[in-house]
Amino acid sequence: MLKFDVEKTVQYWLAGAEYDMDVAVALYEKEKFPYSLFMGHLAVEKLLKALVVKTTREQAPYTHSLALLAGMLPIEFPSETIDKLARFMEFHFEARYPEEQHKFYEKCTYEFSKGKLQEIKEVFVWLKEKL
Repeated sequence: MLKFDVEKTVQYWLAGAEYDMDVAVALYEKEKFPYSLFMGHLAVEKLLKALVVKTTREQAPYTHSLALLAGMLPIEFPSETIDKLARFMEFHFEARYPEEQHKFYEKCTYEFSKGKLQEIKEVFVWLKEKL
């Protein structure tokens, strides 16, 4: 039986989070706004999973729920950060129906995406400091 390596697993999630944040920025620069925000969500999710592994010393759960992952942590989250995590869930569109996806794409204007990606970056930096 393989031994669970906490530090290696934390580094795995951290590396994935940093890579995905770079992809989010690159997609934003190419004006692929919905996918930029999706990758931003994924970066935050992976960083939360790194924190879950570090604090629980167990594998992170199979979930995309930022609130669920945040709730597993013994970290005092500012209420505005909790609100942002909830809003970021809109950017995870894995199971969206075509009509909903089209509405989301229309919503992802330059200004909307610029502001939301900035929020994602701020939460990402805040979470990374906790790691």
